[in-house]
Amino acid sequence: MDTTPTTGSAGTAVPSTASRRDYPLLVFGNFVNELMVTVPVHRHADALVAVSPRKIWLTRPGDVLVTPRAMSKPLCDYACELLGFAPSDVTLLDAPTEGLATLTAAVRANGLVGRLREEARNRPGIRFQAFAQDRPALDLAAELGVPVEGYGDSGVPDGAVEAVYAINTKSGFRRTATELGIRVAEGHTCAGPQDLAAALRKVLDAKGAAVVKPVRGSNGYGVRFWEAADLPRLDAELAVYLDSVAEQPPGWVVEERLDFARVVTVEMEVYAAGPQVLHVGEMRTPNGSFSGQVTPLVASSGATDELVRGGLALGRRLHEAGYRGPFDIDGGITADDTLHATESNVRKTGCTYLDLLVRRLLGEERAAASVWIADSRPGGVEAEFAAGLARVRAAGLDFTPGADEGVVLTADTLAFDGKWRYLVLGRTRERTEELEARLADTLKLA
Repeated sequence: MDTTPTTGSAGTAVPSTASRRDYPLLVFGNFVNELMVTVPVHRHADALVAVSPRKIWLTRPGDVLVTPRAMSKPLCDYACELLGFAPSDVTLLDAPTEGLATLTAAVRANGLVGRLREEARNRPGIRFQAFAQDRPALDLAAELGVPVEGYGDSGVPDGAVEAVYAINTKSGFRRTATELGIRVAEGHTCAGPQDLAAALRKVLDAKGAAVVKPVRGSNGYGVRFWEAADLPRLDAELAVYLDSVAEQPPGWVVEERLDFARVVTVEMEVYAAGPQVLHVGEMRTPNGSFSGQVTPLVASSGATDELVRGGLALGRRLHEAGYRGPFDIDGGITADDTLHATESNVRKTGCTYLDLLVRRLLGEERAAASVWIADSRPGGVEAEFAAGLARVRAAGLDFTPGADEGVVLTADTLAFDGKWRYLVLGRTRERTEELEARLADTLKLA
């Protein structure tokens, strides 16, 4: 596979084959994994399992897709129609479990290892592409005899696995960022509850506001914001907080809570030749948790340039460790245009597949010149995917092959959370925002 980088319209390097490949994939949607939280819990994992069928957008004819829940037929039919192939062209396997388990454990529990081995044997050159490169997923790939995408036949180096596990923790990212000169908020890593209480008091006394995060957590899980006004009842409030994350082993990060005017991300990929920037975007984070993104940025600045430099620096560190695959750096920009990096997700993210999908739908050249918005919002119309899609089509909003603009409904989680998940493509920011507003009116989005 040729991964020679090219340069996008904003001067960021993108892989020329981002939307093309010449080998089949075993796409492994391990949204429950060892990297995002240490111990899976329903309030974190259920939403991820619900959205896992969106992996259909990464597939091509001849691929095998494994997810922890079955895909709705309306979503499957719609996605395959838009991508230009029949649902029967992709082998879809789901591995549900009654409790929470990694997808690897679920595959074993459902007796699918033999089936996957057979599917792989029938596809010469197949590669394994995991949502998260955790040890259970890598062990399954080795057991199946399927090389992990981006790596040679010798497999994933131990150093890469160690780096992935470390940097996916808040403490590991802070340590690595400091070594690389990437600015992070003032803070402390706490091994136990007593350390946490002392550090939280110290930050609140000095700064007036703080944020506490589990060492290993994602998607807003376990994040709690604190104010100086909490100090008189801090012990009681901390007890309540600790009870809410009692399933996890001890370990927290306490940071000064900064007032961010913008929340941004740089999406990256590490190839054999080195790290490359995919895009820089502005995140929508209601209640401190990722909801959606606008790409490209509303406005670039010195802070966003610094974010890209940080992404490249971390990418070089991961490359040296032998890692190949996606990652990001998220951060916030204060009113004085100062960037503070907050975390890195060394795995696929909510915007990794969107980046690939935009390139796939538009082609590299048009994708580089496009504006896109992705989000998830509750709607006020009937909560059925097919009915909502019919409304979007009747309004003339749906993206069609060859178009420059339109709406793509990216997942069907209506039965789980009542949310419509969508991607809006346009040639200008104004036009893309106009299309999103029309979509909101059509589906009565909150």
